[in-house]
Amino acid sequence: MPRSLRIPPTGAGRAGAGWARHGLQLRRGGAELLLVFGSLLFLALVAALGELAVRLFSDLNFLGNSRNLFVADAYGSSKGNAPNAKAISFGGVVYTDEHGFRVPKGGLPGDAQKSDAILVLGDSVAFGPAVEEPDTFVGRLRARFPNRRIYNSSVIGYAASDYENVVDAFLPLHPEVSDVALVFCLNDVSTTSAESIDRYLKDAKQGVPKQDLTETLRGFRLLSDANDFLRLHSKLYLLLKYQLLASQQRGWEEISRLYADGSEADLDATARKIGEIAAELKQKRVRFVVVLAPFEHQLSHPEDPASPVPQAKLAERLARMGVPYVDPRPLFGRDRAGSDYYLPYDAMHFSKRGHQVMADAIASALAH
Repeated sequence: MPRSLRIPPTGAGRAGAGWARHGLQLRRGGAELLLVFGSLLFLALVAALGELAVRLFSDLNFLGNSRNLFVADAYGSSKGNAPNAKAISFGGVVYTDEHGFRVPKGGLPGDAQKSDAILVLGDSVAFGPAVEEPDTFVGRLRARFPNRRIYNSSVIGYAASDYENVVDAFLPLHPEVSDVALVFCLNDVSTTSAESIDRYLKDAKQGVPKQDLTETLRGFRLLSDANDFLRLHSKLYLLLKYQLLASQQRGWEEISRLYADGSEADLDATARKIGEIAAELKQKRVRFVVVLAPFEHQLSHPEDPASPVPQAKLAERLARMGVPYVDPRPLFGRDRAGSDYYLPYDAMHFSKRGHQVMADAIASALAH
């Protein structure tokens, strides 16, 4: 029988085979793309369900603040809150008056007629994020002293030098102030907490668009900007961050380093600033008291040898300068967990219950 002949493929045959292989590659590429897309869609769905669950079944608060809350150079070189603003802080709506001071919604229309006033100096702890204004210790002080106007000049990220700038700028224009209470947070010896806010203000002053990716990459800020966005919008992200990074404990460890032996320079400089404020107020015959706000770790772990160190070092310096101070730690009851006095997973910001105790401490100091 004749052998079968192997006929080479014609040009059209070779082209057809090429198209077949190309089609197979396209199908494979399409399948791979579909698999990647499906995986991303599945992960997005899981993240969305996780976000929903955290929002429904936890009492976590968002972190971060809307950029319209702050203005630069409000008091000398110190930033301040924007006047007459409605902004977001820790996921809640906050309001400010004509000075940029936090007030309840609707303001305090009757306060203008009051002839005596108390000025509260402080940072985020005294600003009271994630707590309705009437439930903050400043709001509670208004209820305690209905015949006195209470100015809450607190700004998130403030430190000792900022308090001095507020006193220098605000008091000469407001002789009705007869008492000043400085609510001192233990991290006020450092300006680290103000860095992200200062970056917002720097961008605004230079006209950098809020979502300018080029500028973000140029400043190597992609991760920090992503962190800022997620702190404002994702409770799932915050929960994972709290759990993985043990944020509460890390917050205390940072404080311990600030007050450790050998780290006295910043502490001494801060104490001198407070002494200068006290001297200026004494000259103006304005009464002054410093309230040392505790950290959550100090209430939850009083047996830790490091727990009393910050207040002890501050008290020593304040007493040496003759500055009155209050340590409210004994007022926080031991019949409940220390964390009950603070926002969830928060090292320093008070819950409604914590604000109540702080109001008692400040009211007692002002009553003497």
